[in-house]
Amino acid sequence: MGEFKINSEREAQEKVSTKRAWFSIAIIVLLVMLSMIDRNAVNLMIDPIRNSFGISDFQISLLQGPAFAVFFLLGSLVVGWLVDKYSNRWLIFIGVVIWSLATVASGFSNSFILLLVARCFVGLGEAVLQPAGWNIVSKLFPPHRQATAIGTLTAGAQLGVAASFLITGFLIAEANQFSTETIPFVGNLQPWQWVFLVAGFPGLILATLVFIIPSVKPSRGNKEKESNKGLTAFFKDNKKFLATHFLGFGLLSIMVNGAAAWGPTYLTRVHQMDIKQIGLLLGTVGVPLGVGGVIVAGWLVDRAFKRGKTDAHFSHFAVRAILVAIVGFIGFSFDAAVIFPLACFGLIQFIQPFSGVAGASLQISIPAQFRARISAVFIMFYNAAGMMLGPSFVAFLSNQFGSNNLGTAIAVNYALLGSGAAFLLWKGRKYAVEILNKHNDYI
Repeated sequence: MGEFKINSEREAQEKVSTKRAWFSIAIIVLLVMLSMIDRNAVNLMIDPIRNSFGISDFQISLLQGPAFAVFFLLGSLVVGWLVDKYSNRWLIFIGVVIWSLATVASGFSNSFILLLVARCFVGLGEAVLQPAGWNIVSKLFPPHRQATAIGTLTAGAQLGVAASFLITGFLIAEANQFSTETIPFVGNLQPWQWVFLVAGFPGLILATLVFIIPSVKPSRGNKEKESNKGLTAFFKDNKKFLATHFLGFGLLSIMVNGAAAWGPTYLTRVHQMDIKQIGLLLGTVGVPLGVGGVIVAGWLVDRAFKRGKTDAHFSHFAVRAILVAIVGFIGFSFDAAVIFPLACFGLIQFIQPFSGVAGASLQISIPAQFRARISAVFIMFYNAAGMMLGPSFVAFLSNQFGSNNLGTAIAVNYALLGSGAAFLLWKGRKYAVEILNKHNDYI
């Protein structure tokens, strides 16, 4: 495909100390893990919260989903614009402080409405991490290392999910002894409220670590020509690249979220597995495979890109997508012994993590003055598509095949969406090369 010529901006990145750059990533990963703990704590405290306020399962679902997701998705767009113009370190600091204070406020909430509002601010604060984190990676790492670096951030999120369940469970057990303590002007708190307090306060201290990260200056482009008109023109000029990128990786997001939402139900309904067994299996096997998969994918793509394969981000995941389609279809089409679908699911967990490579593809392809905003649009798009369409698509297929054939529905989900993603990403390879060449000239 031709060798990509690293320009002056990228050459400057090579001069950044490797240890310093990775230490910066370690700080962001720590904050990502902290965000996942604050985000997922509510999932282990459903019954205590419901009993405290006398609310319904539907109201609890608002705390778990829309209250967080809507503000997270909309906040991502706003943050994308801010990242292009202001200090990324200060934006992350403010975001961490907002979600930490909101988590603490969740602990002091004495009504459902107050807790709902606090959850909204948790989503708003956490919206800063991905756009700002990706932008920092684009400034600290050369192009041939960015997939691995962003993949490491993704791995941090997966580790954070596992840690959230372990730490929240521990806090719940320990919080019972504090429930009799009286706080001035507040009174006694329930154990679940203490969990929010303990989970929220560390962020107020750890937020200051972002100032250890090297300063990343806002991208001004060519004498401030990055106006909204310029952004619109960029979208029009590169619509084929953006369409194949967004839709290709978007289909993978829908596929992954659909299988994740209905996989546990499949194991209980078809193979009579216990929920505790499923949770232990996902935590001890699924998460490590996912973490390893996202890092290995980033390393392989970076290695190919450095050797001159400039379509590596697209071609690599086109191949992975078709492999997932085949393995997923075979693994869930037959109600064989449970070890067979579990083995296939484990292989898929290792193959499918895509966000690190997808994010790196945007960082190396898009001019600096548009990079954060377009990344933010992609973050909102693939998260919204996955969360809103993934579970519903598998449910739709299940209705067509019958509730007793949930395995078939998951198999078709993998086959259709995986092959569709493979087609789009394979088709988008030439557009990836074209935009790299244009971007090289643009800068």
